[in-house]
Amino acid sequence: MTNWTDETELFMEHPPLVAGRSALFAVHLTKLDDFTALNAGQPRIELTPAGGGPPVVFTGSAPSRPGAFRVEGSPPAPGSYRWTLVVDAPGLSDRHDLGEVTVFGDEPAALAAAASRAPDDPAAIAYLKEQQWTNEFAAQPVRAVDLRTAIRVPAVIEALSGGEAIVAAPAAGRFTAESLVAIGATVRAGASLGLLEPRLSNGDDRATLAAAVAETRAVVDGARAEQSRAQRLLADRAAPARRVEDAQRAVAVAEARLRAAEARLAQRDETLGAGGGAAAGNAFVLRAPINGRVADVFATLGASYDEGAPLFKIVRTDRVELRAHVPAADAASARTASAVALEVAGRSDPIPLRFEHVHDAGVIDAATHALPVQFEIVNPGGQLLIGQTGTAILYQRTIERVPAVPKAAVLMEAGRPYVFVQISGERFARRSVEIAVRDGDWIGVKTGLQPGDRVVTRGAYEIQLASAAKGLPAEGHVH
Repeated sequence: MTNWTDETELFMEHPPLVAGRSALFAVHLTKLDDFTALNAGQPRIELTPAGGGPPVVFTGSAPSRPGAFRVEGSPPAPGSYRWTLVVDAPGLSDRHDLGEVTVFGDEPAALAAAASRAPDDPAAIAYLKEQQWTNEFAAQPVRAVDLRTAIRVPAVIEALSGGEAIVAAPAAGRFTAESLVAIGATVRAGASLGLLEPRLSNGDDRATLAAAVAETRAVVDGARAEQSRAQRLLADRAAPARRVEDAQRAVAVAEARLRAAEARLAQRDETLGAGGGAAAGNAFVLRAPINGRVADVFATLGASYDEGAPLFKIVRTDRVELRAHVPAADAASARTASAVALEVAGRSDPIPLRFEHVHDAGVIDAATHALPVQFEIVNPGGQLLIGQTGTAILYQRTIERVPAVPKAAVLMEAGRPYVFVQISGERFARRSVEIAVRDGDWIGVKTGLQPGDRVVTRGAYEIQLASAAKGLPAEGHVH
């Protein structure tokens, strides 16, 4: 028989009880705080007549080896008794109420009663206490737990809208920098990434344009001086009026050329600034347009590039977007999700996510036949990677009370979940379950388990091996 309290597990083997005939009780005691063998103390068995009266007590010995105790005694007169096993050990006092037991008047009656009992399940897996005590093992009862309902959908991590930028060559030219920024480097908006020196062709470099402005300004000054002389001569009647008119036209033409030269120089400086920074001599200063990490470096020191050629790719990683592909029937639930987690390969636990905004286009994707729902995710430390795929768990606000087990208890084979149930101290059954909901460390089951069933949470692999070897002879217990 097997019995559990909050502190210990009792597994006991004994013969049918016959009045006046000595019986040996093989007692195995396990501490439930760590599932190790109780290696000290002394048990006793108390038989109390069902009709009342003082109990008969059989006192056991100290453990013959850790966890194994012997209790021996002669049962009293035939009849029905309530019996209890009491254990006293340093730091531990426990009591197992074992219900009713019958003491028979003779051995044939006792053997007949034993033979009438239902046989053990032939499919049960034997896993002895000695194995449980020396290997990793734990089990706990199924209990009803309030869990959040959730939907599970495929998902991918993407860059936030506006969180990806390409720094391109603003003009044809040669790329230079003191050092080339490395992939993965974190940059701030406005940080210098290097210089692009435009090709010096058609006299359009900044030095040529500045010289043209100075030269044209000198022409304007000369034309204005000539106009002043013509006007004085005309006043002294020493020159015809036509000369003044010619001087005025020359001033107007020179001023127009000066404005054009100044405009070309200003346009050049503005183009340099629009290329990612301020004018720096005859070079564009390439600057990061956003905060983020350098995802790609296409530039090479000293290489020449055409206008528009990509040089750097910068991606924002402190905030990302989770794109969940939600079936149309679950769209309303996804839009009102109260919490989000992401399961990814290589991690045993889902990653809890903090989102601040949910949006979708309201359009079913033609390829996936699902609604892409996007969650803006805070990503401290960059734990989520752009392009990473997984399964999004979208928790709802509704609560469901279901039989639940720790997730460590649920195993998978060919995509089907199952658990090992401890049906007695040394007998286990493999049981398929149907999962109803997953919430953190708990898994709610729809079918296969009931509250009170004891499921294995550690040591399931060893029990699986024992099931494969159950055709081999077992040694049994030695007391």
